[in-house]
Amino acid sequence: MIRYNYHTHTNFSDGKNSPEEVIQAAINLGFTSIGISDHAYTDFCTHWVTPRSRMDEYIEVLYQLKENYADKINVFVGIEQDAFSDPVSEKFEYAIGSVHWVKKGEKYIALDANRETLEHAIETYYDGDADALAEEYFALVASYAADPKISIVGHFDLITKFDEKGTPLFRPTPRYTAAWQAAAKKLLDAGKIFEINTGAISRGHRTTPYPSEEILAFLGEHGAKAILGSDSHSADTLDCAFLQAEELAKKYGILLVDLF
Repeated sequence: MIRYNYHTHTNFSDGKNSPEEVIQAAINLGFTSIGISDHAYTDFCTHWVTPRSRMDEYIEVLYQLKENYADKINVFVGIEQDAFSDPVSEKFEYAIGSVHWVKKGEKYIALDANRETLEHAIETYYDGDADALAEEYFALVASYAADPKISIVGHFDLITKFDEKGTPLFRPTPRYTAAWQAAAKKLLDAGKIFEINTGAISRGHRTTPYPSEEILAFLGEHGAKAILGSDSHSADTLDCAFLQAEELAKKYGILLVDLF
C-alpha cells in the first residue's frame, strides 16, 4: 500500500487539524512521507484559504516540523495553487495545481461548493450549456502545463463532484471529451504528475476517486505518472480509499510514483 500523501489540509486553511496532528497521524499509519498543502490565498474568497498575513508563519511552522520529525517521517512543505491564487513562492518544495473556480466577467463561480451553485452557474452564465463550462474549466487546468512550479495536477475532473447523486451535470459528449483530452495531452506533454484523488469519497460525495475511469484509461494508454492523494481535511482520512485507488491505477496501467 502507498505510504505517502502530499495532498493534505490543516487549520491554516480549511482543514480540521494542526499540521503537527496531521504529521503524527501519518506516522501512526506507517507513512514514510507526508506533505502539507494548504490552499493558497485568493482575495475574492478568503474563508477557506491560508490568509496572506499567515503565509510566512505557515512556511516557518512547516519547516520547523520538518526538522523536528526528520527521524520519524519525511515532511514536505507544499501548497495547493488555484488558477486565481497568489503566485507560488519559491519557498515551497512542491505545488499542486488545482482549479476550484471559473470566472465570468467579474463573477467567480465555485465549482465544488455544492450542486445548486453549479447548476445555477450553468443555467445563468452558460445558458444551460454544461459543455461550455467544462471547456473553460479544462482550459484552466491545462494552463498548469506552462507553470514549472506546479508538480501535480489535482483532482483533474473536479467539476463531476456531484454527478454520482442525481442527474449528472456533465456527460461524455464529444465536446466534453475533447476538452478533457486536450487538457490531459497538454499536461502529459509537459511531464506533469496526475493525482488520483479520494477526497470526495471521504466527504460522502462520491464512491470513486477523481478522475473518472474513462480518463484513467486514457492516462494509462498515454503513459501517465500519478500519485495518490486523499485531499485530507482531517487527520483521520489520510489514507482514505487508497487501496481502491491503487487497484484502479493497476487496472489502467498507470505508474504510481513518489514525488520525492
